[in-house]
Amino acid sequence: MKREDATGLIGHPGSNHLAYQLVAALQAQGYDARFETGIFWTGKGLLPKLTGMLPGPIRAKIERELKRRSHPGVDASRVDFLPVPEMIYLASTRLKLSAERQLEAIAWRNEVFDAQFAERVRQERPRFVVGHDSSALKAQRAAQSVGSLAILNQVIGHIEAGLAMFAEEAKAAPEFAETLPLPPKRVIEICRTEAIEADRVIVPSDYVRDTLTARGVDASRIFVLPYGVDTNRFRPAPRVADGKFRVLFVGGLSQRKGIKYLLEAAKRADIPGLELVCVGKLAGDPSAFAPYVGVFRHVPHVPFHEVHTLFQTADVFAYPSLHEGSAFASYEALASGLPVVCTPNTGSVVRDGIEGFLVPVRDVDAIVERLRTLHRDPDLRARMAVAARARAEEFTWKHYGARLTGWLDTQLEISA
Repeated sequence: MKREDATGLIGHPGSNHLAYQLVAALQAQGYDARFETGIFWTGKGLLPKLTGMLPGPIRAKIERELKRRSHPGVDASRVDFLPVPEMIYLASTRLKLSAERQLEAIAWRNEVFDAQFAERVRQERPRFVVGHDSSALKAQRAAQSVGSLAILNQVIGHIEAGLAMFAEEAKAAPEFAETLPLPPKRVIEICRTEAIEADRVIVPSDYVRDTLTARGVDASRIFVLPYGVDTNRFRPAPRVADGKFRVLFVGGLSQRKGIKYLLEAAKRADIPGLELVCVGKLAGDPSAFAPYVGVFRHVPHVPFHEVHTLFQTADVFAYPSLHEGSAFASYEALASGLPVVCTPNTGSVVRDGIEGFLVPVRDVDAIVERLRTLHRDPDLRARMAVAARARAEEFTWKHYGARLTGWLDTQLEISA
């Protein structure tokens, strides 16, 4: 079989740039891959016509959001839309629902999409199907019923590993418990079953793999595929001396990301000129952050086209996450030439002592020690910066595509 004969369906109900990268990679490498999603901006068809009817300022805002749901490498002629679940979900987000209700809305969207995607699989009978965790169970079963290879793209650690961690955090740091909402019980069961039943599972890191094997998923069915980064956009730049030792964090300010431990470390570090910059949406009750007023500078939002410049202003990137897949920001930091301090649970490709430091989860003292080391040893920082950039150059999106299609060739017995 040749790649062009290996038809595939890839499904994702919402906006996910990893899914776009996966589709783009398969299409670029010659696979006959179609993408099923809720909304995807192609610049053609009904969607631009509808937005074009709106008043100027509203149209500009909506189109700016919609254009984020695009990828230049995805063939627009091979994208099919199942928009209703996503449109209803997006409408619900305007209602300022509680975190739990938002998770319920996502669960509903995913279930409806999965049922529709499964019907498409039964009709088209592709050679392989790729679904995404929490929205793939029906499609997987449909794939297996028609003889297709059912692949699960597991983008975060097993849900039960996360919930166990969250339960411990709710007791240890109750002020941040609101940032760790629990999904509906049926979602937990869906995620558990998806991983067990899938023919193959793609994971982005050893951390995710280990959370799956610990819960009964056969390691021989798991393929570890780290993400990529745009090394042209994210790249080192001369750091303007301003007397600051700037530590950067980019992501949602929630306890899943270990935010309290990072704030505590900055509070205790006693490093001259330390400036912790936290970029992202503040989650939960703002009062939880009250003890850290003056400890960090909060930047709620940075436009997409400016994010890369933010990394160029920092000395170190810190990301002490408790539960991830493989944090995109860690790749961006490496590409920007920043030493990275993170946990194994971050799922990063950072190697301890080479491109940065790995610290145990919840270990404030370890974060403090590593930040102090990097502050007092600029030569070490410089060596790690060079190593960080070199490491990122091993994990571009081109590398991601080559690794993905090389693996898929072996699963489908594709001939050269």
